[in-house]
Amino acid sequence: MVFGLQLMTTWKGYVETSIHGTSHENEEGQIRPIFIPNSCHVCKAMRHESEPSSEIKLLSCSGCRMIAYCGLAHQKEHWAQHKDFCKVVQQVLRKEGRPSLFSDVSKLNLSSESWKAFRYNLMVRVEKSLTRPMQPYEQEMFLYPRVCDQCRMDDGTKLNECSGCHSFFYCCDQHQSKSHEEWCKDLKLLLDLNIEQSKKGRIDCMLPHKLLENFEEFPPSLKEFLVLRMVGAMGAFAMGRNSLTLLTEFASYPLTVVWGLQEAAKLTDGIPLLSDRKSLVVHIVGAELPFECNNLAKWDVFFLNTLPALKSLYITFTGPELTGVPSGTWDDDLRCPHCERNNKHFICDFQPNTFYHDFVKSKNYIRPDVVVAFNCGLYRQTGFQGSDSWAKTIPCLLKEGVPLILTAYTAAEAPLDLKRLQDVSREPLEILMPPQKNPYRSSRPCRNFVSEEESPIIFKNQYITVVRKKCAK
Repeated sequence: MVFGLQLMTTWKGYVETSIHGTSHENEEGQIRPIFIPNSCHVCKAMRHESEPSSEIKLLSCSGCRMIAYCGLAHQKEHWAQHKDFCKVVQQVLRKEGRPSLFSDVSKLNLSSESWKAFRYNLMVRVEKSLTRPMQPYEQEMFLYPRVCDQCRMDDGTKLNECSGCHSFFYCCDQHQSKSHEEWCKDLKLLLDLNIEQSKKGRIDCMLPHKLLENFEEFPPSLKEFLVLRMVGAMGAFAMGRNSLTLLTEFASYPLTVVWGLQEAAKLTDGIPLLSDRKSLVVHIVGAELPFECNNLAKWDVFFLNTLPALKSLYITFTGPELTGVPSGTWDDDLRCPHCERNNKHFICDFQPNTFYHDFVKSKNYIRPDVVVAFNCGLYRQTGFQGSDSWAKTIPCLLKEGVPLILTAYTAAEAPLDLKRLQDVSREPLEILMPPQKNPYRSSRPCRNFVSEEESPIIFKNQYITVVRKKCAK
């Protein structure tokens, strides 16, 4: 059997939960190392900058051939972190009698699914031989290697790269993908963000603190709302593309809820108009610190500052992967100066290490006005710690007359989430918004391994679905 071709039964569940949900930060909230296949891992000098006349000579590690450096100094600097990984890969190469992990893959004529399984199994094999968990950037070496997009050839001397994004590789003109142009700008934006954060650390992204005094319907565009109503054209220009992109990621979470409630109220009776809401209780299910809870002020800014009539916002975050925060409501005053002056109230309630189906039975439960699960993957039956953690939670998501907002990364996942909801709930559902593109998705690109044959890039909250349990007549 060719090494790596046996499809492990759990690979999809593992990758969907581990790779879709990979944060750009480590556990300490710092920007984590990111693997860029055609750059020096330490300083991020790019391969296309390594011209014959340049002093930069980007060379792959001679041991594992998985990572590159601009010179001996940076290779030595990273050796302490790379040594054990490199030695394990070398052991695999000696045993297999191959010069690199991806050599001869071009001769196998793998399907898209088999190519993903091949990389995943390689990753698992190496990780099992390590004496520690594999770092995210090490996983990325397997998931996004520098190989031809079509035939998977990995001979670096014969590979060309796209001059636009420097993230797409091909061995000959015939192997240039016709669909690459669609994603080229997004791949370049992703590269620029990764390089800037790797060199400078966290990119400054100040939340706008403008108070909207009169209600206007939210436009079908997150960037339009941010630029025209919150930061202004000059403010957006001063922020720059990268900071504005990161602002869309912060804003996407609260404004997706606002947009979902606005559109749902137009389509059915019993859901108050945004302009009339004076209080709002929001339940965020499956919350995690790096995503829904990074910079809690975003919930204040994009709810209380954009909805003039809203005086009270109460948000409960629950999830088994929500860790590192004390349970209960925070005593800290999280309000911005606008909310303080206008006597608006913002309360955050954390229910860490808690499944939603357990929370709804607790004394801390308050009936919500809306329930939200971001990028939830309801359809996956290998969720938290490999278990089908959604099976018990799904019936609790639906409360009579209360909207449930779901988001998903891809067009394939969104209808699967809805189908799972319908199959498990056993309740008649009113579909207020069938799965569709979310105009309030994040603009920050993320690499996509799970369905890369559809698109190499995904965005958080890219698709939205809104349903509710039908009201009894």
